[in-house]
Amino acid sequence: MTPVEFFHLVMERIESHPRYGTLMRNAVAAQEELVLNYHTHGAGQPYCVAVGVYDGAIAQLGILGEFRELAHIRGVGREEAECEPLMSLFAALLQQRYELASTPRIYLAGAPFE
Repeated sequence: MTPVEFFHLVMERIESHPRYGTLMRNAVAAQEELVLNYHTHGAGQPYCVAVGVYDGAIAQLGILGEFRELAHIRGVGREEAECEPLMSLFAALLQQRYELASTPRIYLAGAPFE
């Protein structure tokens, strides 16, 4: 399965999930800026991505508020170096699918990816 096929499947599963689908639709409808937090749960563990948003009012002030997770996807990557290519692709696909005004921001282990 190619990464594009994988992320299309992920988006379909998010949309059909009773909790994740509702949370994602509500965030998109409210035009909240999505964040993709690529992270691992410990040494030797595969990387996951948490799709979420930061509190809008606080985020507008340039301060990171509380992260609100919309969906959590396990087993997205095997190593940290895959963060940029995988999350850039996922961000672009999310922006296209949900017609987002901005590309989701990429974070690595809770910090902005630079």
